Amino acid sequence: MRRDHGGNLRELLGAGDRPARTVLDLSASINPLGVSSKAIRALLEALPSIMRYPDPEASALVEALSRYHGVPAGHIVAGHGSTELIYLLARALAPQRALVVHPAFSEYEAALEPLGCEVERVVGTGDAGWIPPREALLARVGQVDLVVLANPSNPTGAPAPPELLEELATACAEARVPLVVDEAFIDFVEGRSLKSTVPRRPWLGVLRSLTKFFALPGLRVGYALLGERLRARVEEWRQPWSVSALAEAAGIAALADTAYRAETLRVVPAWRAALGVGLEGLGGLRVYPSVTNYLLVGIERPGLTAATLAAALLRDGVAIRSGASFPGLGPNYVRIAVPRPEDQQVLLAALARRLEP
Repeated sequence: MRRDHGGNLRELLGAGDRPARTVLDLSASINPLGVSSKAIRALLEALPSIMRYPDPEASALVEALSRYHGVPAGHIVAGHGSTELIYLLARALAPQRALVVHPAFSEYEAALEPLGCEVERVVGTGDAGWIPPREALLARVGQVDLVVLANPSNPTGAPAPPELLEELATACAEARVPLVVDEAFIDFVEGRSLKSTVPRRPWLGVLRSLTKFFALPGLRVGYALLGERLRARVEEWRQPWSVSALAEAAGIAALADTAYRAETLRVVPAWRAALGVGLEGLGGLRVYPSVTNYLLVGIERPGLTAATLAAALLRDGVAIRSGASFPGLGPNYVRIAVPRPEDQQVLLAALARRLEP
């Protein structure tokens, strides 16, 4: 399957003359506020530590995460980004058959298929608000060895209904089927997280990341909240030293920056709403509701595809994410990260030029 990702400006720009720093990158959904000043300060202070090995367990980060989430440290595993943990879980569980809810991040299937796992798909639709089809989802639980879904969905930004998640988690628990929920973007709606149920669900795994909300993609800091049985499986396969000393220091500082978190939760929803209004006002675009820092946009202009629009905008210095590689979307969807107001004007002006009849 295709493994396209946002944020890969080197690939997007190819051998062109335009420096990456001059591109407004809205292809990767990173907090538009940028990095916490406390995290930057912690990075600088931690620089001398690079001459020593980091803690093999990232214990200080795990303890900080335990305090932050109110989940016992024994249920938390830190890693080199949540993508590393996706592959770790795949190897630890080695399922013969897995059910993946789409549209979704391509790395779930990329981690499973080389292991010989047969992947089944349940696909939500825009007309249904991108909510996973309940009957199809629950009917397959007893027929697979693993269920994977994201909440909120990437790339749609839609959250799964709490009652559906609870029903799915209960069905998986009863069937003793591991359930992995990717909550990489749940920070924007933290109350919808399944994290508090991890200690009582042995086969539940919740993936989290400091990449998106805390704007630390280059450091690769992720973690998993794991039920007892799932944690035991993972420990058999986990490698030491997967979190660098710099990543651990920045992660701890970012989690402690309550002002940064409050400001993010204040401005990002407002900027997201403004972006939605601006996009709809251009005509020929359908904007889907989102609770995250990105919007899924359907292109309704005849003859215009996501690939064509993305390429045209890139020539104007704006990068967005084509949705063509996401199963269930097709060639007429793009994902756009929520930018600052001044960058929204750049984006909307570029789109207006490209959408002219």
